[in-house]
Amino acid sequence: MIVLPQQAGTPTVAAATFYAVNSRTVSRTLRHSDGAATLFADVRFPAGSLASLDGAPIGAGDSVRITVTPDADTYGVTLSPAGLAFAAGARPTVTLSYVRYGDLEAGLDSPRYPDVLSYATALDVWREVSVDRWAAAVGSGGTGSDAVSASLSGGGRYVAAAPR
Repeated sequence: MIVLPQQAGTPTVAAATFYAVNSRTVSRTLRHSDGAATLFADVRFPAGSLASLDGAPIGAGDSVRITVTPDADTYGVTLSPAGLAFAAGARPTVTLSYVRYGDLEAGLDSPRYPDVLSYATALDVWREVSVDRWAAAVGSGGTGSDAVSASLSGGGRYVAAAPR
């Protein structure tokens, strides 16, 4: 897998901590600390998306404290708490936007991608299922605007990447 790196010198992105309330839609955006506040990630939790935390059911009126931590040098985020699971019919989504700072030349290290466009087209959101084991996230794909989006299946790490 070739994880999409950020260009050298990319402005930082701060983590976001907030409460996802199961009775209503909650969304958060993470932005680069540049003058334009360039989008890095958008996370949306629809009403009814929170299923359980560490195996304990989450009620319709309950909330959970969520932290979305951006990777320092790649297009990825870690969603915590790790034991969070989502309802199959109302999964949250993540969109990772690499419009300004994505280093698409990383794909040129593989003979599979003859140019940056072919690498960009192959990008999906991948979830780390165990140490160094990855699976494509549900519903993953490009958005048509220099971003990839997917449904979240639980807490953990998600990255923009393409097959090696």
